[in-house]
Amino acid sequence: RCAGRVEVKHEGQWGTVCSYDFDWGVPAASVVCRQLGCGTVARASPYTPFGSGTGRIWLHPFFCRGTESVLHNCPHFGWGQHFCGHKTDVGVTCSGKRLCEHVGAQLPDYWGSQPNAVALRLVNGAGPCEGRVEMKLMGQWGTVSDDTWDMEDAEVVCQHLGCG
Repeated sequence: RCAGRVEVKHEGQWGTVCSYDFDWGVPAASVVCRQLGCGTVARASPYTPFGSGTGRIWLHPFFCRGTESVLHNCPHFGWGQHFCGHKTDVGVTCSGKRLCEHVGAQLPDYWGSQPNAVALRLVNGAGPCEGRVEMKLMGQWGTVSDDTWDMEDAEVVCQHLGCG
């Protein structure tokens, strides 16, 4: 999951990312690796190193700084706007090393008069970025439970763990 052709999902549909006459290098690839929670860039691969995609080409980014939080924050021509074809679909190989537990999150004030440092993790999933949410408080792991849990809550956990 940390190496392959780069694809993005937009409006519920997956499409590739291409590069033509613009630099697809470490800065853009580092955004992808970070977004996937896959560590650092081992190799930025332009021009179909993992085979050409099919269907939509969603992004044609250019001049990424490498500090963007997600790939579509890099300058691009617009969703579905590009000057390239599938023969220039890009790929990336990431180190695959990531922090599975994020230490240093702060609990909200309603947990007590002073926030406590906690660690988060996902357990019993098929991979490091899925599973039951647990947190460590006062040296003990426990399940997170919330009767109003929604996608926004899940997104916070995923981003916190570097899972995109």
